[in-house]
Amino acid sequence: MNEEDYETLRQQLQAEMTQKQTLQLQYNELKRTLEDVEKSGEDEKLFEMVGSILISKNKKEISSNFKEKMEILEFRLKTVSKSVDETTKKLQEVQKSLEKK
Repeated sequence: MNEEDYETLRQQLQAEMTQKQTLQLQYNELKRTLEDVEKSGEDEKLFEMVGSILISKNKKEISSNFKEKMEILEFRLKTVSKSVDETTKKLQEVQKSLEKK
């Protein structure tokens, strides 16, 4: 491995970290929204954004949709976190091999 490989891995790690942060922000926002939905009364009118329009839905439907979206985001976060860990490990290995030269 050479310095070019090191730089490529460093850029890959930076992109993965950015993706992880974006997913984490989306997850946190969705979690807060779900908490607000859960706090709402059963008779309150709730709306969900679908494309560029709002559609009236009941609390159970919206909660179910948000929980499903959160599960997807959790899976994606785990996948990206694993990728970040692997790239970090590779980067450290390349760095050690470059330091030996």
